Amino acid sequence: MSFSNSSNLPALPEDFDLSDVRKEIDDIDRQLLDLFVRRMHVAEKVAAVKKRTGAPIFQPDREREILERVEREGGEFGGGARTLMATIIDISSTYQQMLLYGDDGKLRKKFMTAGRIIKGSKIACQGAAGAYSHLAAKQFFGEDTEPIFLPKFQDVFEAVTEEYADFGVLPLENTTAGAVNDVYDLLTRHGFYIVGETDVAINHCLLAPKGAKIEDITEVYAHPQALAQCARYTQTHGFNTNEYSNNAVAAKNVARWNDPTKAAIASSVAGKQFGLDVLEEGIQDIDGNQTRFIIISKHMVIRDGADKISLTFTLPHRTGSLYRVLSRFAANGMNISKIESRPLKGQNFQYRFYLDFNGNVHDERVCALICSLSTEMSYFKFLGNY
Repeated sequence: MSFSNSSNLPALPEDFDLSDVRKEIDDIDRQLLDLFVRRMHVAEKVAAVKKRTGAPIFQPDREREILERVEREGGEFGGGARTLMATIIDISSTYQQMLLYGDDGKLRKKFMTAGRIIKGSKIACQGAAGAYSHLAAKQFFGEDTEPIFLPKFQDVFEAVTEEYADFGVLPLENTTAGAVNDVYDLLTRHGFYIVGETDVAINHCLLAPKGAKIEDITEVYAHPQALAQCARYTQTHGFNTNEYSNNAVAAKNVARWNDPTKAAIASSVAGKQFGLDVLEEGIQDIDGNQTRFIIISKHMVIRDGADKISLTFTLPHRTGSLYRVLSRFAANGMNISKIESRPLKGQNFQYRFYLDFNGNVHDERVCALICSLSTEMSYFKFLGNY
């Protein structure tokens, strides 16, 4: 985006101040607003024609032609003019989506027929009894919940696929160590829905066989996320760290080995479960550490009061493509609470984006935006409203 430099500033009378300039700006802004409103009313006519002819809302060739012309005619302000026009086009597309597919949009129909109540009692978790996923399952489904425990994240997805379980409970991100990338990838691969979430406070403990002392410990076992969350502690003590599939499984094996030089990082519940001593509690590097767990299902469930929506999509590798998507949420007054990217395998520097924002699909503006994006993007998946 190019603008004039200071050498091109206009010469102004001495008595010309900001109030004079602001009056001029206010007048121009009123004209812009009037033109914008007029354009949106014309968009209603466009929608009516498209409904009669069956023409698609998103017409990339027409859009590209408009944006190239605007940039060319904008001269030194061409880049800014293109950005402004792109935003107007995006707002218009979303509005047309709302007008055209109020009753018959495919994705909209799924929203209307989604379940409202989480039904089923078979829950699958990765790890073992006493794992943080176990605590998350009890926290979400109730203290009497007795999940099926499986070795890997993949196994939880397969259990839901084969309907050995109705729901899976999986960690998605931690406030210290960040995203659990394997779960993001599996969520996309299986096409499941997120139907709920719960945050679990993480209080890591150093667990060892009965009678062991901290000075005896040389080897520590835990999930990579837990090791990252306790890195300062393990480095200070000079422990050798070993990655494990799950903290509770690590605790279970430390109990089985019964070796005073080996310890696990896990919850105190896991320590109690496997008869281990808590040598030290709260060893995570940062207080207030929490992990966000999601509840996955093969079936879409949108409960009353759902206020968070998760999407995943890919974008063309072009300047401004991500900005254009994000600006549409801002234009509709929607708050984005998280955005995450994952590289696409075999496609250098191409990414799949995961986005969370606040809203409910039964809000017409929210539904129209999601439906509009779903028709415009080469890859788009609604992950859930929960």
